[in-house]
Amino acid sequence: MSAEKIVYAERPTGPLSVHVLRPSGDVDRSTAVLHLHGGGWRMGMPELLTPRSAALAALGYTVVQVQYRLLSDDVQWPAPVVDLRSALRWVHQHADELGIRRDRIVLWGHSAGAHISLMTAGTRNEADLDDPGDDNAVPLSVAAVIACYPPVQLHGGDAPLIVAGANGLPDLEAIAANQRSDGAIPAFDLLGKPCTDEDALHVSPLQRIAADFPPTMTVHGTADTMVLPVASYRLDERLKNNGVTSQLVTFANCNHEFDMVPSYSTVLTAHIDLFLRRVLGEADLIAEIGANAMFPEAIPASSSNLVV
Repeated sequence: MSAEKIVYAERPTGPLSVHVLRPSGDVDRSTAVLHLHGGGWRMGMPELLTPRSAALAALGYTVVQVQYRLLSDDVQWPAPVVDLRSALRWVHQHADELGIRRDRIVLWGHSAGAHISLMTAGTRNEADLDDPGDDNAVPLSVAAVIACYPPVQLHGGDAPLIVAGANGLPDLEAIAANQRSDGAIPAFDLLGKPCTDEDALHVSPLQRIAADFPPTMTVHGTADTMVLPVASYRLDERLKNNGVTSQLVTFANCNHEFDMVPSYSTVLTAHIDLFLRRVLGEADLIAEIGANAMFPEAIPASSSNLVV
């Protein structure tokens, strides 16, 4: 499936684009899903997402892959959040052309992209994160968040998470040593310098969860060695404790970025489709539940824990 590439913002480092994949199946959900790649905040590109984006577009969603500025010596945090805010406003302003409803704009991120999505959802009211060129009269509308294996808490220190071994590949022992048992990973990778725990908490999504956080589906492989699964368990618990609709989906014995495998991607997008149809109140699903469920009142649009 080909994507339509459109510039949504200009930055000193160059233009930023969205890649739009239109619904390709028999259904159109009138819903935009902004899709963000991973790569440790410093690598990656939207095109890496295309097979996964296309799988969701086939279920009736307008998938908008978002190019955000990669962090470097010249680009510092919170640049990706600033960019995603601009992309959200662009989608809101072009809703009619995209064929979507402005109250049905969703964020979907993987790894670092999930962190950016969660941080953006949790800082919607912080105007200091707006780019000067944005029209801040355009609302930042986020109907739901899909967070795949997200870093949710960062910790201080002077060492990065990913260290290359003698063979040039990631040193798994170093990665394990720089993780905490509660799932926290070094903020060094994000901030690009040694930092305190206080600095790290400021960029940790767990600290941004409140009662007005959007409904969230969190996805994690139980054998993830890059971001420990406990991170997503903690996020799910924090969301529930704040009264936020939260669904945790775990994939047994799967590692980081497991959904790059087409068979897993197919199953994951089916979960996303069902979650979004529930929390967005799709009439066809409500009717289906009413016609087929023995106890329909026991199937609210709320949290559940699914294991595949």
